[in-house]
Formats: sequence, C-alpha cells, structure tokens
Amino acid sequence: MPRSHPRRPNDRHEVALGFRIWRQLHSGRMEVAHTHPDIEVNFLFSGEFSYLHGGAVAPVTAGRFTVLWGGVPHQTIGPGIVSDGIWVTLPLAWVLQWRLPNGFHDRLLAGEVVAAPPDESDRRTLERWLADAESGDPARRHVLQLELEARFHRLALGLPRHRGRGAVPAEGVGQIGRLTRFIAQHYREPLSIAAIADHAGLHPKYLMRVFKQHCGVSVWEYLTRLRVSHAQRLLITSDLKVLDVAMESGFSSVAPFYAAFAAHTRGIRPLAYRRRYQLADPASSPLA
Repeated sequence: MPRSHPRRPNDRHEVALGFRIWRQLHSGRMEVAHTHPDIEVNFLFSGEFSYLHGGAVAPVTAGRFTVLWGGVPHQTIGPGIVSDGIWVTLPLAWVLQWRLPNGFHDRLLAGEVVAAPPDESDRRTLERWLADAESGDPARRHVLQLELEARFHRLALGLPRHRGRGAVPAEGVGQIGRLTRFIAQHYREPLSIAAIADHAGLHPKYLMRVFKQHCGVSVWEYLTRLRVSHAQRLLITSDLKVLDVAMESGFSSVAPFYAAFAAHTRGIRPLAYRRRYQLADPASSPLA
C-alpha cells in the first residue's frame, strides 16, 4: 500500500474510500470541501491543523486518536496539514455494527469530531497496523481489524454520557467562521443568500466572493452539502419516507432533493443509498 495520501476526489462528489490505512504526508491546505461515506481516523505525529467541519472549526492535534464521519463536508483551513501522520478510513457499516457505547455512532453522524486523550501507545499501534496492512497477510489484516474495533470501544467508553459537538466555536476565525456556523445552525430552514448576508452584515456579492475564495465552494453549494449530509444520516439511521427526509433536511420539495442528492453521490438515489449503508440488524452484517 502506498505511503502517500490516496487521491482525493477533485469534483467534490462523494466517493467511498473503503478500508484503507496510509502514511499521511504533509499536504498543505485542502482547497475544496469534500465528503465520503466512511469513518475517518486522523493521527498526527506533530503540530496541529484544523478542519472546517460542518459549521465549526475542529482541531486535530498531535498524538490524539481523532475520529470523524466523512459524510459531513470538511476541509482543512489555514496552512492545512503541515506534518506527517497516519490516516485510516473505515466503511461506515463496520463501525455501526460494533454497537459502541455512549451514543458514539450518533455523535459521529451528527457531526461531532471525537478525539481521545493523548496515549503514547497509539503511535506504535498505528504504525503496526500500517505494517500489517502492507504485509498482505490475511491473518495480520484480521488482527488489525479486531484491534481497530477494540480501540474504538475504548475511545467510546471514555466519552461522557451527555452529547457535545467536540469542535471549537467558529467565532474565532472571523467572517467565514461566523457565516459557516450560522449556515450550520439554520440549514434546515428556508435560507437565501440575502438572509445570510444580512445576518453577517455584508453585501450579498461580497459575501459570495469571500466565501468562495476561502472555502473553494459557493455559499449555496456549502448549504446544499449540509442538507445532503443531513439526509444521508436520516436515511442511514431512520425509516422515514424519502419525502420526510427531504423536508427534514431543509429541501422545499422532493425534486430539488433528488437532484442535489444525485449530484453529491455520483447518481445514487436515496433509497439505494439507504440499502447500501443502513444496517437493519448490525450483528448480522459481516465484518468485511
């Protein structure tokens, strides 16, 4: 397995990465927000960087086993990733079937970034997992998967029972932070560029230009991504009808919902997405 970052999609559409582990080389800022349906583990060797994840700024600091759901639009900000580390992606179905305690699944699917306290053994463990994955030995790969499950259980057991977002409030990053936080808080409501600009005290044209320059996508694209990711969560975790999913996610009708969903999932329709990722009985699903 290569030791560099797998190629990220450059069209901003969701592409499943599956089970992968690699040595993440410092790669600078991610210019465009993206989504993928996998659970992602970031472990940075030194320094720190931040994601714009949903509507908040979420820090990733060295030595902390950090987990997020890729279904929430995310991108690095500032200088981006400036040191090396090890990254893992896991199919969402694996993590759902592990029946993790303390609402761990709900936290991730709601957009929380969960970071473990620093543990000196984590780097050695991740480097061993990388070697196991690269060995091509099925037995070592199976042990790797068992150890991943155990590590996730230990992380979930250490969480408080109450739910929290786990991301730094976005006010500290200026106009863009305030804008993305406002959009994240209100994306399920009818919103217009004029309403967002009015909240920020900006001219709509200036708002659109600044947002595009900083985030690499338009305000409307960012808003639509949040709505689609919310719909994906409802499709995975509930039995709501597609019309109800669309309404709950902030779409005015089914037609724009279908169009947006297809645009962000390479043409996958909502019910097909539900069949692909929803686990009616997690215990009955195979590990791989």
